Amino acid sequence: MIFGFQPLEGGYDVPMRVVGANIPYEWLIYVIMFIPIGIFLYGFIKKVQVWMLAKGEIHRNDKVWQRIGSLLSNTLLQTKVIKKPLPGWMHFFLFWGFLLLFMAAGIDASHHAIGWPHLEGANYIGMSWIVDIFGFLAMIGIMVLAFIRYIQKPDRLNDTKASDGWIILLVFTILLTGYFIEGLRIGAQIQLSTTMEQIAYEKIASPIGWMFAAMFAGMSLDSMLMWHRILWWFHMAIAFAFIAIIPFTKLWHIFTGMANYIFRDLEPSALRMVDNIEEAESFGVENIEDFGWKDLLDLDACIRCGRCQENCPAYNTGKHLNPKLTLIQAMKLHLDEKAPYLLAAKNNPEELEEIAMTDAAAEKVNPMEASLIYDVVTSEVVWDCTNCRACMEHCPMYIEHIPKIVEMRRNLVMWQGDMPGEAQMAFTNMERNYNPWGVGWASRAEWLNERGVRDIVNLLPEDGKEFEYLLYAGCAVSFDDRYKRVGESLVRLLNKAGVSFGYLGTEEFCCGDSARRLGNEYLYQTLVNQNLESFNNYGVKKIIVVCPHGYNALKNEYPQMGGNYEVYHYTEILAKLVAEGKLKPDKAVGAKISYHDSCFLGRHNGIYDQPRTVLKAAGASIVEVQQSKNYGFCCGAGGGRMWMEEEAVEGFKRINDTRTDQLLVSNPQMIVTNCPFCLTMISDGVKSAEAEESTKVYDVAEVLWQSMQ
Repeated sequence: MIFGFQPLEGGYDVPMRVVGANIPYEWLIYVIMFIPIGIFLYGFIKKVQVWMLAKGEIHRNDKVWQRIGSLLSNTLLQTKVIKKPLPGWMHFFLFWGFLLLFMAAGIDASHHAIGWPHLEGANYIGMSWIVDIFGFLAMIGIMVLAFIRYIQKPDRLNDTKASDGWIILLVFTILLTGYFIEGLRIGAQIQLSTTMEQIAYEKIASPIGWMFAAMFAGMSLDSMLMWHRILWWFHMAIAFAFIAIIPFTKLWHIFTGMANYIFRDLEPSALRMVDNIEEAESFGVENIEDFGWKDLLDLDACIRCGRCQENCPAYNTGKHLNPKLTLIQAMKLHLDEKAPYLLAAKNNPEELEEIAMTDAAAEKVNPMEASLIYDVVTSEVVWDCTNCRACMEHCPMYIEHIPKIVEMRRNLVMWQGDMPGEAQMAFTNMERNYNPWGVGWASRAEWLNERGVRDIVNLLPEDGKEFEYLLYAGCAVSFDDRYKRVGESLVRLLNKAGVSFGYLGTEEFCCGDSARRLGNEYLYQTLVNQNLESFNNYGVKKIIVVCPHGYNALKNEYPQMGGNYEVYHYTEILAKLVAEGKLKPDKAVGAKISYHDSCFLGRHNGIYDQPRTVLKAAGASIVEVQQSKNYGFCCGAGGGRMWMEEEAVEGFKRINDTRTDQLLVSNPQMIVTNCPFCLTMISDGVKSAEAEESTKVYDVAEVLWQSMQ
């Protein structure tokens, strides 16, 4: 007698399905399953041990409910994944199809092993229909994703590996064999039933399975039962293989992705703080293990989808930086190679010697001797980044690229003293004159007289009048001749609207953004402390910032050092004044405009609508370019690159010229920006394109002021 065998029967009076029917020794599956589970747990533990090698500290145990919400929305609803519609929705179907089938198998196993309530009647029909349909959608999703990867071959998938294809084939085979098994079961039950009505409920409960059953209509009952058993065991074998290989393949993203959804950075866009910098024994990251555990988790979470690469301005203009390949995947490969050495050094020094000797005999390079910055992630890659945040904005796994790059810059600048000459010059200028232009600090307020607005500005060191807002004009308004006109327009607008504001003049210092993002954290903190002293001396509560880089620093990063104020970008204030009727344009500008979203106002802070509101109020006709809002293309000046020369790569244009070409597609009369760096870079781009006569470059404040005159 075959232990545990239950023969397959025809249809039932109450719609249902008997678990394990027709499968000899079906009970063995509940013993065998501990093998793949054990392999999975072994791999899981080894991965966690690698993450625990991290030395850097990252604390992500706050805002528990928000983190749970992030997990649920991004896992169950695939919120970030579906932002790229076609592959996103196909992945959604794959995820839910596989999940529901896994849950159905779990319910069946629970019923068989522990007496879980059996699904019958309408519950069986409804649940079975959902699982059947979503499983089929999952198969469609796999086929579409395979078509994209192997037929369309988009550039973002430029590192397809053989394992990618085998995993796709494995998952598809698991799903397909499931439908063959279901079809054979239904086909056999049809032959075992006395009437078709007896089994007709399966047409609704298993519509796809019923279609597969039609394929076996001419097969004998004995053959159906035999193939049902064979495919059932094969199906379980490959399903168990799937479970076992998860920690060792790309499938590991299932769990690392969920972990990243929980532990992602929920704070506003800010770089990590270096506490007690005066006492620090080293700066930045020199070795892979110097990163924090979340950084190492990021490396395992990367699914190589290429969305970061697809939107990176450096990569798209031929630079060394590819956020997927030359950053994250390069670091992952290095970590995988170095981890055995690090684990052995931590747990068993004798094992470390054995590994080293084995690798030496095989003429393998010892990863312990490889330099993270120079050999793994080259210095060219580190300096190419504009901090535009496009990679982080579009990564469905919330991988944090920018902090890793800046940590390596900190090591190069503050520890090794290895930096481009232009960066060193910018540091020197900020150290001596508190601005990257290097103009004498004593002339910081002279723009007021140059532009004829001294009489309408409350210069605090001289006038000392009460004020509601502090106008943080920034270095560009003070020292860039072109941007002084923007400062003038803003001051006149605020004055016309009756806004009470003060200005620090020579007691205003550089915000420090360029210093920090170029890796000079010490200089950044020095400048911040000087500004905080000035702000606190005058009792500042609310601040209007002109430059988006300063806006991001004051709003999101100054609180790290105790600088907590209400911070607004000037476009937010202008939009508010327009809405309140305090600024009423007298005439429509009437120009066709291409609007450029600056990275630090847009992706870093999510401000897209207010500048457009102001421009529309001024009577401008905005023609949106394809690369706008969160898909906007960087001007090339962020991350301190404003002060560094960019060499065009053969076959490509510079970043600013590339962006300008995008903005010129609609033949606008004006290109409008909201940032001094963008204004400079786009103006240079218009000159390079020889479009100065037809297209003028302005700032939002200038356009609104034109409409007020």
